[in-house]
Amino acid sequence: MFSNIISSITSGEMPGLLVLLIFLCFLCLLEGVFWVFADSQRRHQKRLQKRIKFLQNLEVSKLPQESLLKPDGLSGIPLLQQTLKRIQRLEQIKILLSQAGVTWSLGHFVLLTLLAAAVGLCLASFRFGTLGGMGGGCVGLILPYWFLKFKKKRRLKKFEKQLPEALDLLARGLKAGHAFASGLQLVASEMENPIGLEFFKTFKEYNHGLDLNTALLNLCARMDLRDLRYFTTAVMIQRETGGNLTEILEKIASLIRERFKLRNQIKALTAEGRLSGWVLMALPPGLALTILKLNPDYIKLLIYHPLGKMMTMLALALQVLGMLCIRKIVNIKV
Repeated sequence: MFSNIISSITSGEMPGLLVLLIFLCFLCLLEGVFWVFADSQRRHQKRLQKRIKFLQNLEVSKLPQESLLKPDGLSGIPLLQQTLKRIQRLEQIKILLSQAGVTWSLGHFVLLTLLAAAVGLCLASFRFGTLGGMGGGCVGLILPYWFLKFKKKRRLKKFEKQLPEALDLLARGLKAGHAFASGLQLVASEMENPIGLEFFKTFKEYNHGLDLNTALLNLCARMDLRDLRYFTTAVMIQRETGGNLTEILEKIASLIRERFKLRNQIKALTAEGRLSGWVLMALPPGLALTILKLNPDYIKLLIYHPLGKMMTMLALALQVLGMLCIRKIVNIKV
């Protein structure tokens, strides 16, 4: 049977049974991927694991008895930890690691950056020579930082979308007679990450004896959002002067939702301009690649001739300038 299937495949004829088996395997694979990402229980377990890991980092039993300080999270290697302590600018990277929501230490990030730079240097040198290897090393050096910036941006966007619902939940908890700290715990237990984890951290900091204002300022440091700063400022002023905190939270949530609505309307109105910008940006490179395919000698003058090189550099500079101008026009701050 197997010899018949193999002979059919080699001759270009695929039996119907084999096609059916391939289809069923692919269908099972799609179903497995769907259940992995759609299983709410799995997401809930992952959220609980993150919070348990955060609680384990707060355990004093893991620290020396003469120290009540939390570990700095630089590195587990003593020599690398002493080296990282001498570099003051790495403090921004440490803050970025916290804002991106990754569990790496600063030492892990430095080692990963050096490894990515070495891999990029070796691969590019093997393919493009010494100059290309330097470019590949620079790309590998910057790639982990770009990844952290991407993770931070995506996490902030998700947090911002969850914030109005969290404020409404907090306001309903205050209406029901709960204290503000209990409202933070309610948001932490009911909502998904990242807002659930961040409010959980704020609640645990306050529960471990930290001042509430300081805990809220730490929350703003971890999540650099303007709407969150409004919330923190309102809570701190209400604690000093008094007032109806429930009404304040509801108004902030309503203001955030209206701003989201206005932002979506602006995106819809500027969609044509953004699409035109993408088309104008993609047209010159696409046309150059097409001419290079059809008539290589015609386009090679722009690569090898001195005047062609100058024209190419000028065109690239004007292309980047045009992209920045279009981006400035269509990106309207709300």
